[in-house]
Amino acid sequence: MEKAEPTFLVTLFISALLLVTLFSVTPLSQLASPISAKFPLPSFGHDEVLYDDVFPTSIDQQDDYEESSLDMQSVLPAFDENDVVVLAEHNFSDFVARNQYVMINFYAPWCYFSKKLAPVYAAAATMLKGKAVLAKIDCTQEIELGRMFKIKWYPTVYFLVGGGVQQVLYDPKEERTRNAIVNWVNHKMNIGAQNLTILEDAECVLAAKPVMVLGLLEGPESEELAAVSKLHMDVYFYQTANVDVAKLFHIDEQIKRPSLVLLKREGENHTHFGHEGQFTRSAIADFVSVYKVPSVITFTVEDASNIFENPMKQLWLFTPDGSCEVLSIFKDTANAFKGKLLFVHVEIGNEGSVGRNLAYEFSVPEDAPRVVAQYNTVDGTKKHVYHGELTLNGIKSFAEQFLEGKFLRTEKHMETVLRLPSHSHTSDPSSFPQTY
Repeated sequence: MEKAEPTFLVTLFISALLLVTLFSVTPLSQLASPISAKFPLPSFGHDEVLYDDVFPTSIDQQDDYEESSLDMQSVLPAFDENDVVVLAEHNFSDFVARNQYVMINFYAPWCYFSKKLAPVYAAAATMLKGKAVLAKIDCTQEIELGRMFKIKWYPTVYFLVGGGVQQVLYDPKEERTRNAIVNWVNHKMNIGAQNLTILEDAECVLAAKPVMVLGLLEGPESEELAAVSKLHMDVYFYQTANVDVAKLFHIDEQIKRPSLVLLKREGENHTHFGHEGQFTRSAIADFVSVYKVPSVITFTVEDASNIFENPMKQLWLFTPDGSCEVLSIFKDTANAFKGKLLFVHVEIGNEGSVGRNLAYEFSVPEDAPRVVAQYNTVDGTKKHVYHGELTLNGIKSFAEQFLEGKFLRTEKHMETVLRLPSHSHTSDPSSFPQTY
C-alpha cells in the first residue's frame, strides 16, 4: 500500500492536467450544447439543402433553439439582404397591392432554421429581382400578420399573387436552396398545365404532389386547363393523351374525352373526384374550388369566423382523444357529400380548451364521439344531434335527411345552439383561448 500511494498521486496529477488542457482549447458550448450535437452547423452554399427531413421550428420551441441560433451568428458568413424587402403592418397592404408576385418569409430571429434560410433566401431574391419580390416579416414583432397567415412554424414561406388574391404555401417538404426557390417561383409565374406522357413521370407526380388535376384529352393541349391553372396556383395541373397515365389517375380508359379528375392526398392515400360537368373554364374552376379543400375542416380559432359565417349546412363531429376510427368514417361521409355539406371536426380536448367550450355550447358529451347537424333559419342557428350508430351507413343516412331538409320540417326536434351576433362572447373567436 505504501508503494502504491505515489503512483496514485501521479495518475491524479496527470488526469487533472489533461482536463485543464481540454477546457483551455475547447469552447464550452461545443462540449455541452445538445442543440449543436443534434443539428451540426453546416457550411452555407447557395445550393445546399436547408434542412433535409428536419421540420421547421415550432413556435413553442423558442427556448430550445435560442442557444443554437446565437451560436450560428459566429459561423454564418456575411451576406447581402438588400434585395429582401422588410414588411410590417404599416406597409404590408400597400406593398402587396402594388406588386403582382410577392414571396414572404415569416421568420423569428431566435429560430435556428430561420437563420439557415436567410442567406439562401437573400440569394434567391437577387436572382428574381425584376420578376418577383422577396420579402420577410419578423413574427415576433408583427404578431397580427402572423395570425392573419396562421403561422405555426418558423420559417413559413408564402407566395402571394395579384395583390394577395391567391396565397400559395411553399411546402416545407420542398428543397430549400437558392435554385429550388427560384425555380419554384418561376414555375408559379409561368404556370400552366404540364404534359404527362410517360408513365414513370406520372408515378413520380402522384408520389410528390398533394393536390393535382389531370385532364385526359384528344389533343396535346387544353386552353381551358391552362386558364384555370392560373386561378388555382396551389393545385398542380397536368394533361395527357396517354391512356395508361389516365388509368393511373383513376380515369376510365373508355370514358369520353375530354375528361377530368382531381386527386388529393389524405394521409398515405389519394382521394379522387371525377368532374361530371361541362369541360369549360367556369365549370372546371368551380369543380376545383369545391374539391381541392380538405374534406373535413378541423376547427381552429383562426377559422372560427369562416366556419360560422359559411352559408352551407354543416355537419360537426366532436371527438375525445383516441377516436380515429370515427373520424375516418366521418371523412368518408364527407367525400360523398362534397360541395353539398360543410364537414367540421372538433377535438374536445382538456378543461378550458376551445373544443371543450364548443362541446358545452352544442350540448354534447365530452367523453364520447357525437355528430351534430347545424344550420341557419330565420329564427337563428339551429342544431340536431344524431343519436344513431356511428357507422358509415348511419352517418350517411343522417346527412341525406339533413340535406333533404327533414329536420326543418320537424319543429319538435329543433334546438337553438350557437346564435352568432357580435354580442355573444361564446361565438366570438377572441373569447377562446389562444392556441398559438
